[in-house]
Amino acid sequence: MEPDLEKRLSAALVASAGGFLRNPIRRDHVTCAVCTTPIEERYSLCFPCKQHRLHIGTADIVAPVTYAVALQQSGYIMRGYKARPRVDAHYRLVGMLTVLALSKHGACAGMIAGCPVTHWASIPSLPARPGEHPFHRIVSGSAPGVEVKLSAAVRPSDARAVSANHFTAGVTLPPRSHVLLLDDTWARGGHAQSAALSLRRAGAERVSTLVAARWIKRNYADNARFLDGLPDYDPDVCPWTGGTCPT
Repeated sequence: MEPDLEKRLSAALVASAGGFLRNPIRRDHVTCAVCTTPIEERYSLCFPCKQHRLHIGTADIVAPVTYAVALQQSGYIMRGYKARPRVDAHYRLVGMLTVLALSKHGACAGMIAGCPVTHWASIPSLPARPGEHPFHRIVSGSAPGVEVKLSAAVRPSDARAVSANHFTAGVTLPPRSHVLLLDDTWARGGHAQSAALSLRRAGAERVSTLVAARWIKRNYADNARFLDGLPDYDPDVCPWTGGTCPT
């Protein structure tokens, strides 16, 4: 994206949603080292992410762009943008948030990995639904590299489970492929990690997952106090590091 356009898009996003969006926090024993949800101090991972580690081949790194809080404006936006009929204002906000994150921080995954992103994929609905997913429409013009089109299973036995059989890449990826996997919302992470496994099966050497929003419930545990202590959203904060971009 041209620097002037990126600057204007950043200003527009902050003006319209900066007051209720929040950058995810990466802090040892405060938030999960994978998905950035708040955790108890004695742990480093939340329970779902710990369970995901039982599967070999999950994503190398996960980066949520913002928190989506259930029953608050950020949560309504992540639901409304893909509702039928969709809420156009919500669709525009998710579009700005995601396209700006790809422009500012899409290459950061390659910097961390030591190898550039070569391919990208977005996660379709599970079970499979007809038509283009709204999130695919948002990212298709901005994601780096060559697209790997994922197909979802029509009748998965357990859609919440982590399984490489939930998605099919349909191609064999070349050696040293680094796939940027894109998803709109991470709740427990099962869909994203299933997609990562399917990309590994197709030959991906690295999978970096960029998620528009990490779903969080304000009324769970000490989440309300955690959320109330967060500053307003800043597009310059790198979702991969929680601070400055890697160099």
